[in-house]
Amino acid sequence: MKTKACILAVVGLMLLAVSAASENSVTMKVSGPGVVNDSTLKVGEKVTFEIYTTTEKKRTGFTLGFALKSDDIKSVIHVADSGNGLNANGDIKGYEGWQDKSVWDLAGVFAVERDWDGQVPELIGFGGISVKMGYLEELEPTKKLTFDIIVPEAGTLVVDSSFFPPGGGWYYSAPKHVELLTSPKWDGPHVFKVK
Repeated sequence: MKTKACILAVVGLMLLAVSAASENSVTMKVSGPGVVNDSTLKVGEKVTFEIYTTTEKKRTGFTLGFALKSDDIKSVIHVADSGNGLNANGDIKGYEGWQDKSVWDLAGVFAVERDWDGQVPELIGFGGISVKMGYLEELEPTKKLTFDIIVPEAGTLVVDSSFFPPGGGWYYSAPKHVELLTSPKWDGPHVFKVK
């Protein structure tokens, strides 16, 4: 009886480990000359916010949104790199096939700059649709999107998930209607002291 209970417990733990490893997720890291550590940024220096994703199965569409909020920081500067990004300013970039139409082949990844004007709060959305091949499985977090800013004043900056029109939420869609939409897990909000 003890052996059977032990085997069931081990199998249960293995199933939990497999399901935990196979979830959709979105994580964020920071890099660049303005980064002191994972929670501290320098005033007046460029910071790159890196968005990493995982998914356990083939996907045919996605929507994600992020908000930059603060009670004491009034503005940020979007670092221009014209012609080298997903938007005209070039401060938003894609990687691993998210920079062109090689993965999201309908129109590539689009950046919804509904409120991306330098005045905090800022709101940015992303989306893409794949008609031909879909986004294949990736269980290890891989950098897919970045955005570059400079924070010109001291304070606290929060980067969190956000809903944005027209999608209204975070979704990965699958080819089969049975599991059309799933929401990825987010490791935020991320809170940064800027000094």
